[in-house]
Amino acid sequence: PPFWGVREVDVDLADVYPYLDRHVLFKLHWGGRGKKGEAWRQIVEGHDGDEGFAPKLERMWREQDYLHPRARLGYFPVAADGNELVVFDPDDRDKELERLAFPRQPKHDRICLADYFRPLDSGEKDVVALQGVTVGPEVTEVMARLEQEGEFAEQLFTHGIGVQAAEGLAEWLHHEARSGLGIDPDQGRRYSWGYPACPDQSEHEVVWRLLDLEQIGMTLSDGYAVLPEQSTVAIIAHHPQATYFGMKSGFVPEDKAPDELIAGTDRGGELPPEDDPSDEVLEEESASEAATR
Repeated sequence: PPFWGVREVDVDLADVYPYLDRHVLFKLHWGGRGKKGEAWRQIVEGHDGDEGFAPKLERMWREQDYLHPRARLGYFPVAADGNELVVFDPDDRDKELERLAFPRQPKHDRICLADYFRPLDSGEKDVVALQGVTVGPEVTEVMARLEQEGEFAEQLFTHGIGVQAAEGLAEWLHHEARSGLGIDPDQGRRYSWGYPACPDQSEHEVVWRLLDLEQIGMTLSDGYAVLPEQSTVAIIAHHPQATYFGMKSGFVPEDKAPDELIAGTDRGGELPPEDDPSDEVLEEESASEAATR
């Protein structure tokens, strides 16, 4: 890795913009679900004086003053011990700092997230990247104010931007981590607690101790939910066969399993109006994206 331990990473929102998933934003957050053909083109580009989603996003992103992105990234030596990932001190690699526990599939390939790292009995250490990102609490405060003022449409648009800004920030930082590890831009996966591969959100306490996320204003609720609302934490597995899985679904791929990227694609760059993804596909993409939070 480029460094050991934890650092706050400087964020420029201009760098995050290409990582926004416009398909999910326009279809699921901004009300474009069910629009087809010419209706989809008009809602994206604009029609008869109505501002389209694409120019609206560009304008709102340029004019907003309520997104305050911050990020922390940590690289630690690790080794897998059964269903646990042992995290060692970067300054003393024989000193155990913490353990992260993960469930194992009862059937299928019996995958456990810890399997993607070198085993403890190999005598070799692997590396894990842990990340935490937030766009701050102000966007939630703005949404509450808009609701009180009865500006429900504007609240919808602001909420969508807040959600996708946090997701885009996480995707951007994942890209930075991949680059730092010297792996392909589509290698490995990012997993978040509360979703199928690592459902136990109480493990957030371990991540907080390792990353010291209070330094960027992130806290945990009594139920281990991440605060502020538009924030995410994740563990990055760099193994080329890492894939998303649940306790009742998913298999280890035979070969490398490339991740689906956003930046540089029509999901994060130009969105052709004729590109009309079905609602079913978008639901699946959104669920997959949520699994990375």
